[in-house]
Amino acid sequence: MKALTRTRLILAAGALAALPGLAAAHSYTYVEGGFLNRDFGADDESGFRIAGSGDIHQNIALIGEYADTGDLEQISAGGLFHTPLNNTLDFTAGATYEHIEVGSFDDNGFGLRTGLRWQNADGRLELSPEIRYLDIADDDDTSLRVSGLYGLTPKVDLVAAVQAAGDDDRVEAGLRYNFAPRRVSAAR
Repeated sequence: MKALTRTRLILAAGALAALPGLAAAHSYTYVEGGFLNRDFGADDESGFRIAGSGDIHQNIALIGEYADTGDLEQISAGGLFHTPLNNTLDFTAGATYEHIEVGSFDDNGFGLRTGLRWQNADGRLELSPEIRYLDIADDDDTSLRVSGLYGLTPKVDLVAAVQAAGDDDRVEAGLRYNFAPRRVSAAR
């Protein structure tokens, strides 16, 4: 019985160790920005957002975002774990420190997120469904976010996203600049 358990553990560890060996299907070193419309409670305001990500390790990136829609400003900063599941699909999970200002009120909290990043074989189209959790002040919210990228050049993408939650719905549109060109899947 012990030999069978040990064999299973060795096989599982080998499978997990092989995952980072796959080439990530996506760039995690980029800057993006653009238009943001946010329906926050009774307020429906438009503004802008800028965000970025930078790999600090093969499977770890630092992430950050600043969003401003007039009365509502939000800053997010944290880390993101990412690993390829195959040549076109990555798994992501991250945590962020959150700071929000609404009028004269401001507070801090944290966010959690997990999702997938999928791209088609030529690498020009990407879809990313994600679940996000946000806990600020005495309020928490879980949202579903879906973003899409369409490659204009090897380093520039159109970006669009929708995010739906109880009191915080978002629509985004803009551009992303990738510091590394997107990868093209070997499987076509």
